[in-house]
Amino acid sequence: MLQVERTFSTPIEHAAWSPTADLLALSYSSQEVDVIRTCMTWQIVWKLKDEGEGVVRGLVWRPDGKVLAVRHPDIVNLYKVEGGTLIHSSSTRDTISAWCGVPLTTPDRDYLLPPVPKLPPIEDVKTDIMATRDLLQGQPDLNIMAMTDEAGVKLVSQGILQIGSVPTPAPATVGLTPDGGYLCAVSATNPVTCRVYDCSQLAENLQNINDITKIYSNVLTLSEYMLSTFKAMSDCWDTVLSEFNKKLFAFHMSLHPGTLSKQFLHLFVTGTASMELENFLVHTLKEKEISKLLSSTLQSYQGIEKLITRQLMSCCYALSTHLQTLLGMSRWYDRYGAVGLSECAVQHSINKLSGLMIKSQELLQSISRSKMRLSAFLKWLLKATISLSDENPTVVKLTEEELKLVVDFLKTESLFATRADTCHFNIDTVWQYFGEDNIITPPDFHNNKLLDTVLTLLKDKKPYLTVQPNLSLLQSHKLFSDSLLQCFELSLPEITTPLHTLTIGSLYTLATDCSNIRYVDSSNTVRALSLPDGTHQRPNRRLNVTDTITQLHGYDADYVVETEDSEGRKAVCICMEGEVVRSELPGDVGLVVISESRRLGAVVSALGRRIQILDLEENEDDDDDDEDEEGEEI
Repeated sequence: MLQVERTFSTPIEHAAWSPTADLLALSYSSQEVDVIRTCMTWQIVWKLKDEGEGVVRGLVWRPDGKVLAVRHPDIVNLYKVEGGTLIHSSSTRDTISAWCGVPLTTPDRDYLLPPVPKLPPIEDVKTDIMATRDLLQGQPDLNIMAMTDEAGVKLVSQGILQIGSVPTPAPATVGLTPDGGYLCAVSATNPVTCRVYDCSQLAENLQNINDITKIYSNVLTLSEYMLSTFKAMSDCWDTVLSEFNKKLFAFHMSLHPGTLSKQFLHLFVTGTASMELENFLVHTLKEKEISKLLSSTLQSYQGIEKLITRQLMSCCYALSTHLQTLLGMSRWYDRYGAVGLSECAVQHSINKLSGLMIKSQELLQSISRSKMRLSAFLKWLLKATISLSDENPTVVKLTEEELKLVVDFLKTESLFATRADTCHFNIDTVWQYFGEDNIITPPDFHNNKLLDTVLTLLKDKKPYLTVQPNLSLLQSHKLFSDSLLQCFELSLPEITTPLHTLTIGSLYTLATDCSNIRYVDSSNTVRALSLPDGTHQRPNRRLNVTDTITQLHGYDADYVVETEDSEGRKAVCICMEGEVVRSELPGDVGLVVISESRRLGAVVSALGRRIQILDLEENEDDDDDDEDEEGEEI
């Protein structure tokens, strides 16, 4: 029975039913993705716009239906189904072949792992940073994603952490048994070959892998929170000082090189300014703008200081807790070392995190210096502008220390620092920490009380602690992120030799529990192989499908075939014990996607501009006698 029919102006390229068959994911040639509720209606739950990541190459649901993976040419994005929030991105060109749920037989050990603390919210950050962590809490299964390329299969825990690989030639379809003990890989070679691999090492370490994955998800959450904090700090600085920088640099470029500092010094000593400088101060910068800038600059610096002390340092302390826990786990070699967790790599990450924390404190010192220098300069500039406007300049008072700061700055060789296509007023050094390049004017570490105190507290850790004054805050975070990749680079013992190698037909389907693989032989008959022993199942009954089988879809207990007769009429047949339920298909079928549980069919036209949702069980009759029949139908 036809439930819903819709037409589209943009062709459909991919479709995938959720495990519960209440949602259908569609991708279009416009690189957009829709998640649609199709139960007797057509409701768009959420939509993904084209973000410039390339065409959509595939859609895969997590076994519990809570996450949708969208594959692009160079990246795989994971979206939370409730709301469509992006929770994780992985740079890869691999194909997602399967996403399997492996139940954990031992009790959940969350109580052994430190929780992610409740971190202060970051203003203007709309992404759900905690979504990755939340979706892994209380999961009864360890969801393993199988990603394939020409070299073999990569196993990825929860879709975020690679845990091992299986080299197999040109894998096209991959399945994993419910206990994780066997992996089945079907090659795209000629003839089509099915290989079964023993993954007992994976099955024995499922709980250990789950423990490490949960720590990784927490660390990943904190790392994303840290990046959002960096962005908030950069925006806090940029919104205030960028306009001042542009105006001052434009005036600087209108003069001869080196003239601006001389004119400022002349104004400071004599109280008189050249015509160009007077016009710039009185008519371009203006008294009210300078006064407003002075107030907002102090607020900006205070905002950055608050972000460092509240958000950034809290995040660093939480990361330190998780890495120290991971360090203890790495020393339990029999349990966690067996899956590739390295004590040396964890210690390296702790070292990089310590460097990042020192860099954060260094930024606080830079803010303190810049705040005093810029405040003194703007107060003097305001006083001079008021004086040039023939008003009373005594309303602005400067201390001797502030005057000294102004003189010292005006005596510098260059008032501007240039990086790439931007220039910054040299009196402020905070901006250097938010770039991806080295700091132009690194701080002086001689007689630095902060650094001396840190090195004294960590005197036993000096061989592991490196101070790199030329690095920006973002560069320090990049080193820390790279160290995390090495820290969580797990590797199960490589599996190279298959238990069985079986030749099958080009039309095949693998059961969701990997218990068998069905294929169509040369006589248009569906045959079944038991996995992992690799023997053919002998049916008690034979179901005749006389039309030519063009496609095969699998379930655990039965299967679905697409057929075409001699006159070109197409149909879908659900083959159950002793019965075939047949549904006619439209003549211009391009893509048929069958659901797993409710046996719904999504039929896309050849041009991709029409989709029909069919109830494939409409003609099924209840027959209690069939319940006593045993065996697999072929």
